[in-house]
Amino acid sequence: MAMTWRRYDLQRMRWRLINYPHLAEPDVLPAALDWLDGEIAAMKKAATDPTP
Repeated sequence: MAMTWRRYDLQRMRWRLINYPHLAEPDVLPAALDWLDGEIAAMKKAATDPTP
């Protein structure tokens, strides 16, 4: 359950950066979005992966 909440937190951060780009430095915004996308994808994969 904690992983689900963490994933939603990351998705909210991503949404916030996309909709309010002035909240982040322009130089690091693309890297931040890439990192968030990677973390969210890894959590989704871990949630659906049947192997422990």
